[in-house]
Amino acid sequence: MLYHKYRPRFFKDVIGQEVIVKILKNFLKQNPPHGYLFSGERGTGKTSLARIYARALNCLDRQEGEPCGRCFVCKLFEENKFLDLIEIDAASHRKIEDMRNIIEHIGFKPIQGKYKIFIIDEAHSLTEEASNALLKTLEEPPSFAIFILATTEPQRILPTIHSRVQRLDFRRIPLPKIVEKLEFICRNEKINYEQPALYLIAEESNGSLRDAETLLEKIISILEPGQNLDQEIVSEFLGHVSLKIVLKLIELISKNKLKESLQLVQEVYSSGHDLNFLIKSLIKTLREMIFLKIHPEYQKHLLIEKPKEIIEKEKELADTFSLEKLRKLIALLFETDNLLKKEPPSPLVPLEISLIEYFDLK
Repeated sequence: MLYHKYRPRFFKDVIGQEVIVKILKNFLKQNPPHGYLFSGERGTGKTSLARIYARALNCLDRQEGEPCGRCFVCKLFEENKFLDLIEIDAASHRKIEDMRNIIEHIGFKPIQGKYKIFIIDEAHSLTEEASNALLKTLEEPPSFAIFILATTEPQRILPTIHSRVQRLDFRRIPLPKIVEKLEFICRNEKINYEQPALYLIAEESNGSLRDAETLLEKIISILEPGQNLDQEIVSEFLGHVSLKIVLKLIELISKNKLKESLQLVQEVYSSGHDLNFLIKSLIKTLREMIFLKIHPEYQKHLLIEKPKEIIEKEKELADTFSLEKLRKLIALLFETDNLLKKEPPSPLVPLEISLIEYFDLK
């Protein structure tokens, strides 16, 4: 799997969490704390950084905080044979009995390294009894034991555990950083790609690098030999409406063609496309049109993620609307999005009504 193949092995490979990397490297320069809480959305690097930190703590020849990658301990890590790293999935090992097994391990000194590291993933899944047992261990841990709790729901962790650990909050990975990593993977895997297609994948992942890499792998698997990874393929795979259709609908609206606009929306729906995505794409594109209208330099920002011809089309369409009409259209689409969340009898109705209302405003 691409996610495992390109998983970071050193601090320098981690993207989007520069502040946390710096903090962990500073901990390595002193007596490191014995308890940590890594909190953040899924796919943001919590367990990957926990493993790198565990490796750095035990490395025999660290270079400016980085594991050397050459010593006996680093080689054991590479081969998944380091016995002093214990990883627990609290989602499936959440009971007091499971925690007691961990506590029994703590009594034994490390076999291969300086520290015995316990990484508890999905730590919020622990029962109250198991959490209390862990708390007692965190209060007086052996000098060689280090606990790293990873969670997507820090509010479910006992406040008393919070008070005994160093909490590090992982942020969502920025879009350009995800695209940069996807480009690196495509080059290594000899995949011809268009950058806008990678932006679509990154947007779909919602800040999770793991989700982006998994999605990329799925899309690559359907490519024909020599076929480019482009926007059309990604949109089709996701069941999303292509940007060309979105622009066509905006153009019909700009030309006051209500009948044709409603017909296109019907065709999109009949083709099995997601109307929620169509509405979000319309809002996003209209927002870009507003910025292109009031701030021409915004084009430089868009060139990172969109082909020049698409941006030129957006500029051309923006000139056919007033700012007030663009604002009203976006407001109506926001109302449509809210109505769709209430599961109307027909998903088409809210969008059709919004279009009719917009044309009545003219």
